[in-house]
Amino acid sequence: MYMVSRLVLTTLLLLQIWQPSAAGQSKSGNPPVVVLPRGPVSRIPSPNGMWTLIFECPNDCSERKLWIEENTSHTRKLVKEYERSLSISWAPDSRSFFVEDDFASNETLCYLYDATTLKETDIARVVLAAYPDAAQFVNAGHSYLEAKRWLNSHEVLVVLHGYNDGLPPRDFTLRYRIGLNRSVHKISQKVEE
Repeated sequence: MYMVSRLVLTTLLLLQIWQPSAAGQSKSGNPPVVVLPRGPVSRIPSPNGMWTLIFECPNDCSERKLWIEENTSHTRKLVKEYERSLSISWAPDSRSFFVEDDFASNETLCYLYDATTLKETDIARVVLAAYPDAAQFVNAGHSYLEAKRWLNSHEVLVVLHGYNDGLPPRDFTLRYRIGLNRSVHKISQKVEE
């Protein structure tokens, strides 16, 4: 009985050691989406520990700056300054991250960033290049382009939803797979005229 209990305990301990941290991983195994601000300073480490995104929101969030820090050298670079809240998530391989910018009450924009170069990719432009007819949705009175999660290290699930006040399209929801290579695949479209 003692040997069986010890074997079970050892197995459980090994499983805990090898499982990803619940704080750093979502149920899918991909990094979680972090909604900011969460206080004067928020730190979001990359899955591989090489980088940290630092969101500073001092003085009751009168200033909002996103920095990236290379953890070995502690070198920091400014990603961008923001007006309102953000949602951020690292790619599973830590090479990229997305920023969803809730910059106005009637619009949300989304960007992909390369962690090394900070090259910015505007997801709205990528969608419009592949689907020019999406302009009616991107330019609607209330248009929210939101990155929901990383599907893998190279693709993001993006939802474009919103509505126009009294004009067509009234309500809409479109779902896309967006690749870091600017590939776009429309998954679904629901439009209420």
